[in-house]
Amino acid sequence: MTPLEQSEKDELTARILHRLSKTPYACHSLTQLTNGTTNFVFRGALTQPLSPPLQFQDGINQSTAAASTVIVKHSTDFAALNKDLPIDSSRSAVEETMLSRVPINFPYSDSTVKTPHLYLFDRETNTQVLEDIPGAVDLKTVFMSPAANVVLSKSFATSIGRALGSWLRSFHTWSSAASQADIQADTGIGHNEPMRELKYRITYGSFIKVLEQFPDVLGDHKKTLEEVEASAINDFKKAAGDEQDEEWGIIHGDFWTGNVLLPEAQQPEKETKLYIVDWEFTQFGCRAYDIGQMIGDLYERKHFRDTEGALWAIYAFIEGYGPLSEEMAFRVAIHTGVQLITWVTRGSPLHMRPAWATLERATALLRLGTTFILKGWEKDKEWFKSSVLTNLFV
Repeated sequence: MTPLEQSEKDELTARILHRLSKTPYACHSLTQLTNGTTNFVFRGALTQPLSPPLQFQDGINQSTAAASTVIVKHSTDFAALNKDLPIDSSRSAVEETMLSRVPINFPYSDSTVKTPHLYLFDRETNTQVLEDIPGAVDLKTVFMSPAANVVLSKSFATSIGRALGSWLRSFHTWSSAASQADIQADTGIGHNEPMRELKYRITYGSFIKVLEQFPDVLGDHKKTLEEVEASAINDFKKAAGDEQDEEWGIIHGDFWTGNVLLPEAQQPEKETKLYIVDWEFTQFGCRAYDIGQMIGDLYERKHFRDTEGALWAIYAFIEGYGPLSEEMAFRVAIHTGVQLITWVTRGSPLHMRPAWATLERATALLRLGTTFILKGWEKDKEWFKSSVLTNLFV
């Protein structure tokens, strides 16, 4: 990976500050945050705090508190962590559209899941100014914390999982409504070809390559796995205009714990407040991809860190999403397996990973992921009934 030189970062920051100086969101400083991998993400200290009530780009006055900081997200035609990796900058316009259209929150009886407010989108420079959530931490950090088994009581982890599942079902239902037909038809959203291609490349386009590095896991299954890959290739060719069933539609596209924020001082006994971020992967696709990605990601926390709350969250997430057809359940199982296998590609080489990411544990994860794919492809419902994915088939 080749990150920007410090002088290049300084120049980029100066350009953003200059651009913002002509808006109500002028900042006297930008502090780069560490959670930006494809985009440059900063916390901006406003020159003049925003006075309540705050007027958001969606036209809704929601906040009654002054804001002294904002989040500034800047997209370039290369990845923030690797300037040699090209990524289409049109992704920022996709995210702007979704943040402007997705309801701020869907109604729940015992939880609140929202999207952050978008104050401003500078289309010319692909720069967003977003609501800053004070003291927010991503859910991945919570589940990976050494104190996870203390913080994540069964009730707290269950409430998080159920809230995410219920929200995701509501989002999928909302995006399929007749009133949202223009989103599905829009070639910039429903298709979002640059990010669809990237999503394929980092999932079904790479999982067999990973297993080829572990021949004992791959065994004699390559032909079957190639059939799975071929099926996925056809899936990624499907368009919103094609006749599909209710298992297809607009998906978030990158639904994992790193894209879920919550206040670090969240009180477990109080209402669960979560924020869904990073909408640039939004595209037309199979909804099993959103569901399977979250399940696989949560299971990784259990597998490597022995975080019991991850299992409770998985069970509640599936329950919160609600009933699935048998065909959909098998699709989710397959995608969960792909998510587990491609853990290898999401980070440094294995020998440079933390001590908990041993070769033995990694191999066991790949073996389980491969089994999920094979059993899902074979539609072996009985096997899944005694697995961590049993709730998919309830």
